[in-house]
Amino acid sequence: MHQTPAYARMAHIIALLKSGREASVQAILDSLANLKMDDGTSLACVSKTVIRDIAELKAMGCPLHFNRKLDTYELQDKSWELSSAPLLGGSEMLAVAAGTQFAVSCLPREVGAQVGRVGQAIFEANTDDFDHGADFSAMKILMPPLAPETERVFATVYEGWAQRHLLTIKYTDEKCETTERTIEQQALLFHGMAWYVRAYCYLRGGQRTFLIARIETVKLLDASFLPRPELYSDITFDTFDGREVYKDIAIRLTKAGRQLALAHVLHSKQKFTKDDGDTYTMNTPPTTKHLVVEWILSQRGNAVPLSPAELVEDVRTASQMITEACAGIQEEGK
Repeated sequence: MHQTPAYARMAHIIALLKSGREASVQAILDSLANLKMDDGTSLACVSKTVIRDIAELKAMGCPLHFNRKLDTYELQDKSWELSSAPLLGGSEMLAVAAGTQFAVSCLPREVGAQVGRVGQAIFEANTDDFDHGADFSAMKILMPPLAPETERVFATVYEGWAQRHLLTIKYTDEKCETTERTIEQQALLFHGMAWYVRAYCYLRGGQRTFLIARIETVKLLDASFLPRPELYSDITFDTFDGREVYKDIAIRLTKAGRQLALAHVLHSKQKFTKDDGDTYTMNTPPTTKHLVVEWILSQRGNAVPLSPAELVEDVRTASQMITEACAGIQEEGK
C-alpha cells in the first residue's frame, strides 16, 4: 500500500519509542535524517514537522507523554499500534470528506485542525484521482465561535482527555461560585451548541458535568487516570447533564413554538397534543431544570410553562430578572 512521508515518519517515531527509551525532538530528527522510503523519498525534516507529527499521533489516540523536565516523549502503552490508512472507495472517501468538514467546523480551532490533518493524510494515502463530485466549500456548518480563552482551555482539556491525564481547573458555576477542582475528564460532550466535560471530581467525590466555557483556567497534570465507563457509557441527549430535573413537564406552544420545538428538540420523547384553537401542549419526560428554563426563554413568548408549579415559578423569576435588568439599564440612560 502506498504510504506518505508523514505516515512513514509517524511509524518510525512509534518504533523508536517502542524501543524502551524516551526521545527528544532532536533525537527523533537525528534518527530520521538518513532514512528513506522505498521510493527513495527522504524522511529528513525539521523540528516543526516532528512536532506536527506528534500532534497528529495524539489526535489518533496515541498515548504519548511529554516529560517537561527532560523535554522528551515517552510511549506509555508499548502495545499501541499505528493503524494503516486503508485504501477507500468513492463513497467511503465521500464520508471521510464530509466527516472531516464537520469536525473542522464543530471542534475548537486547534483540535479541529488536528482532525483536518488526519483527514488530509487519509486522502493522500488513497487514490490521487479521487473525484467525489461534491464541492465541500458549499457545505456551510455555521457554528458560533468560541472566545480565544475558551479555545485555549478546550485544547488543554482535549489533550488531557486524549492522554488520560488529570486536570486542575478553576470553575465558575451558574450561581457565580468559583472553586478549584482536580478532575478526571472521562468524556467530552457536545449538547445544545456547547461543549461539556463529564468528569470525576475529587472535590465533590463524584460525577460532575462541567460547561467548558465556564472553566476559567486549566492545568494539565502529570498524574494519569483509568477510564470509568460507568460515568459515560449510558449518556444520551436527554441524560447528559445528570443534574436535578423537572417531572411531569407540560408546556403550551403556539404554532410557531411547535415548529421551533421540532427544530430545536428539548427531549427526544417530547409529545404534542393539539389544543382547542391554535395552540399545542407539549409533554416531556423528566428533563434537566436549567435546560428547560433556558429553552422556554429562547422561544420568546411562543412557549409558556403549565406544570410543574416549580417550573412555572422558575421561568417567572428568570423573566422578572431580565425585565428588571433591562429597566435598570434604561434608568442609567436617563
